[in-house]
Amino acid sequence: MVKFGSTDNRPKVVLLLSLATSIVLDILFLSGALLTNISRGETAYTHVDMAAGSIFVFVISMIISLSLWPRVADWVENRETNNGIPN
Repeated sequence: MVKFGSTDNRPKVVLLLSLATSIVLDILFLSGALLTNISRGETAYTHVDMAAGSIFVFVISMIISLSLWPRVADWVENRETNNGIPN
C-alpha cells in the first residue's frame, strides 16, 4: 500500500475533529434560531442575523476546538502510555 506524507496523522485528525465539532455546533445554533422563529409565529431573527450568527459560531468554535482537541489527544495518549506500564 502506498503511504502519502508522514506517518503522523495527528494534525489531520485534529483538523477534522475541529471541523466536525464546528459543524455540529453550527447546526445546533441554526436549528435553535429556526425553532425560535417557528415557535413565536413572527420573525424573531432575520436571515441575515442567522447567517451572520452561524458564521460567528463557526469561527469561534473552530478557534476553541483547534486549541482543545490537541490537549485531548495528548491526554488520551498519555493515558494509554501510562496504562501500558506495569507497576
